[in-house]
Amino acid sequence: MTLRAFRLDVSLLEALARGGGGAGALRLLGDAEYGRRLLLLRAVLDRARERGGAVAAEVADLFAVLAQARRAAPEATRRVLAHPSVGPRLVATWQALGDPDPGPVAALPLAEVTASAALAAGLPAEVTLTAQGPGAVLPGLGAAVLPDTPPGSPVRLRAGVLEAEGGGSVRVWGVGAGGRTPPGAEARGEAAAGAEARGGAAAGAEARGETAAGPEAQAKAPVGAEAQAKAPAGAEVAQTRAADIAQAQTEVAVGAEAQLPTATSARAQGRASVGADLQGEGEARWWALRVVWAPRGGGGPPGGLGGPDGAGRSASAVLLDDVDPVAAAGAPRVRLGDGEVRAWQAGAAAALRLLRMRHPGYAGEVAAGLRALVPLPADAGAHRSGSAAERFGGVTLTRPASPLTFAETLVHETQHSKLVAVMHLVDLLDTDAGEQPLLYAPWRDDPRPPAGLLHGTYAFLSVARFWSVEAGAARDPERRYDAQVRCARWREAAAEAAGTLLAHADVLTGTGRRFVTVMDAALAGLRRVPLPAAAVREARRQAEEHRTRWWASLDRTTSPRV
Repeated sequence: MTLRAFRLDVSLLEALARGGGGAGALRLLGDAEYGRRLLLLRAVLDRARERGGAVAAEVADLFAVLAQARRAAPEATRRVLAHPSVGPRLVATWQALGDPDPGPVAALPLAEVTASAALAAGLPAEVTLTAQGPGAVLPGLGAAVLPDTPPGSPVRLRAGVLEAEGGGSVRVWGVGAGGRTPPGAEARGEAAAGAEARGGAAAGAEARGETAAGPEAQAKAPVGAEAQAKAPAGAEVAQTRAADIAQAQTEVAVGAEAQLPTATSARAQGRASVGADLQGEGEARWWALRVVWAPRGGGGPPGGLGGPDGAGRSASAVLLDDVDPVAAAGAPRVRLGDGEVRAWQAGAAAALRLLRMRHPGYAGEVAAGLRALVPLPADAGAHRSGSAAERFGGVTLTRPASPLTFAETLVHETQHSKLVAVMHLVDLLDTDAGEQPLLYAPWRDDPRPPAGLLHGTYAFLSVARFWSVEAGAARDPERRYDAQVRCARWREAAAEAAGTLLAHADVLTGTGRRFVTVMDAALAGLRRVPLPAAAVREARRQAEEHRTRWWASLDRTTSPRV
């Protein structure tokens, strides 16, 4: 078994710090995140072996199915393991195995991951799950609704059929991870792989020229002595210290707005439940994930990055995950109707066209890094979006009202995914520096720890650049002025936050200080771009209004540093 070390050389790290890096960097980071998933799997296996007994034997049986799936269909297995909601499930499984009584192995989220991999690989393997509601969720594929199935009762996957203990059953399939679509599914509106083309989402030509260069495209030299993720080629991965995985125990929302409902822990978030809104009535049914957009020209089944070594990968489709509570950090799930799905497809296609036309670098990054859009219910006209540390490539959001807002959101959240992956490879923050200060963030109503401020600064650097380009392209005076104000607002906010981080340099590692210094220099260049005085004044007025409101609502016991 050959192990690979993922390294970021100085030039690539600086390109990332400037808010760039391009599609190649996203592919490298995606490979590293896949390696992280394999390390999490190994940590789960090691912890089960430490327990011994029936738990060790049953977890080993699940791993045997995963290994068989990889041998039979490595690309499909990788797509399942790379799905955003698999990360929290692996962390939750690792945590549960550390409890005095972890419960039955069939109730662990690992069982759901294994069932998905077996189905995607076309294996006839039998996998037993535990119903978390009236059915079960298979991450990256869909959800089965099995009425009258009591929570906690066994649900078995056998030869592509999910069977409940009470007798209900449904044949399952998965467009999302390359599973077969049953005959007539398109006619029933059941999200066949090509259906999104009719809604305009086949405009995924962002993938042109984005085929992977393979692992040899990785940067060559490590940055200092920072930790490097070891990515094995298969499920039988190298030993990794449990302490390395322990850092992943708590799911941290990293979206700069981060208004997402969150469960109390990664373990809670890693347990799927078919929510009340998905229960429905009547006969059993299977709800496969639908495709939001797919690359032109096909190039293989949708849903992921490709082969186990990163070679020969095709551009990936992006899925609309409306049935998996884990993907949405525990938010209620509502199965979307065909009309709403077409609206998401059309909006995403228009956003990608806009990015390809005016922001080609960001278009390439979005195409290479995004795995799934996770819809949230509309919230009185307010747009919400967020990302999370163990959900690489997943964006949770309300449906944007316009292609411009959709494009900005994709750029924004892709930056969070990039920084999460970078921080899994290199240490930017000194976690041994003592108590972490709470700092003022010009875009939040609450004080932020250094990690949150770093994430927001990084995201708003690219948001400000996005609006700078939009201001130059806008023909309508009102839209131009709005873009100019947004550019001025966010470039000043990000520059202020970068200055705050550098003023508290004790919370940064040496590499972290270099990273923030490069960000600060990029922002200085952006601030030299001329903008009308009226737009700058309005941006400053908004900034002062925010600061005044922030101080007025501040809980003084938090003792933030400004």
